[in-house]
Amino acid sequence: MPYELLNAYLNLPLLLLVVSRLAGMIMFQPLLGSLSIPPQVRMLLVLGLAAMVMPLVALPEQAPAAPLELTLALGVELMLGALLGLAVRACFLALELAGQIIAQESGLAFAEIVDPTSGGQQDVLSMVYVQLGAVVFMIVGGHRAVLAACLDSFATIPLLSGPDLVERGAWLVLDALRAGGEVALRVAAPVLLTLFLVNVVLGFIGRVLPQLNVTVLGFSLKGLVVFVVAAVALPASMEAFVGGLELVMDLARSLLN
Repeated sequence: MPYELLNAYLNLPLLLLVVSRLAGMIMFQPLLGSLSIPPQVRMLLVLGLAAMVMPLVALPEQAPAAPLELTLALGVELMLGALLGLAVRACFLALELAGQIIAQESGLAFAEIVDPTSGGQQDVLSMVYVQLGAVVFMIVGGHRAVLAACLDSFATIPLLSGPDLVERGAWLVLDALRAGGEVALRVAAPVLLTLFLVNVVLGFIGRVLPQLNVTVLGFSLKGLVVFVVAAVALPASMEAFVGGLELVMDLARSLLN
């Protein structure tokens, strides 16, 4: 092994800075950051990626010497990687929000199960949207794009230059949340509009036939309508999701460049 490569691996502060940025991205990345992935696997992935990029990372001009300075630098690098992961995660939160809105409006929110990716209680419809979003994310190569963006950040954003970009990274997350809100509205809009028309029809039926139990009829009818309309609008929903991912990745590239 060349001495330059050996010296790069033996530079512990540099290794810790690289690991911190990668760990922040892995922890908040949509798929790899879920609880269904064992912590040991995530740790090995971070160490493997760090070993791969270590020889290519430029040494900072003034490396932190004091423990306090090194701790602050590690926190900044961790935050920078977390901002990149959170920006992409906003699109998955949009699918989850759309599913929750639809479930609450249709009465399907009463049925909740444990979500293995977060450990909390989620309604079935939200989990369906999120799992389909994960499949589409893998198909379009989103996981590779996120990893490539984080690895490319070491070339465009040198180590210890993160404090100047934390504010821009925060605006990146806010723009990603705004894009996620638009995705959630586009996903939920067809079903919500159909449910509104169903409520209007049930209101007329309740006025014309007071002896009919509209509440029981509406609960069954809304559940059926939701599944039918959601299945029909599913291609458009996933198209909106992919469009949100592309917008977020463009915002991330603008931050890196």
